[in-house]
Amino acid sequence: MIPVTNLVLDTSAFIQGYTASDKETKLYTTPLVLDEIRDDMARIRAENWSHTGKLIVKMPEEASIQYIMSQAKRMGEAQSLSETDISVLALTHQLEEATLVSDDYSVQNLADEIELKYTGMNTRGIKRRFQWIHYCPGCRKQYTTPQEDNRCPICGTELKRKPGKKSRRRGGE
Repeated sequence: MIPVTNLVLDTSAFIQGYTASDKETKLYTTPLVLDEIRDDMARIRAENWSHTGKLIVKMPEEASIQYIMSQAKRMGEAQSLSETDISVLALTHQLEEATLVSDDYSVQNLADEIELKYTGMNTRGIKRRFQWIHYCPGCRKQYTTPQEDNRCPICGTELKRKPGKKSRRRGGE
């Protein structure tokens, strides 16, 4: 097995206490992740790694962000992904041979769909990739694609979502 050389850390990796043991591994994250860290120890760890060069903080390129957003919309994940989630997915997409460290199932689901490597820290990760079904709790109409403003075009009720069609997982670690 080829050792991982680039890891992109999501907020959950810092909160869960990820420790950088391999000196050859490069750690990456985005400024949006650092903005989300509230835990003092996690913040100190991130700042120390950043000052020593172990952690590289960078925003992904706009082209990668747009790609992730388009894939999230296609899969019906756009409503559940934050700007921070999109940034770490885009950075993972942009870097060569990178693995995303995240315990967020929506992040893992999209990563699996677009064939990005990922791993969780405290969760086993997704077992199957799924496509969301958007449904109206008012009139019960179901949609396989997101609707404008997340509203039912028939009755105007805010849509909810549930896992729909499942398929085998492609990746992860």
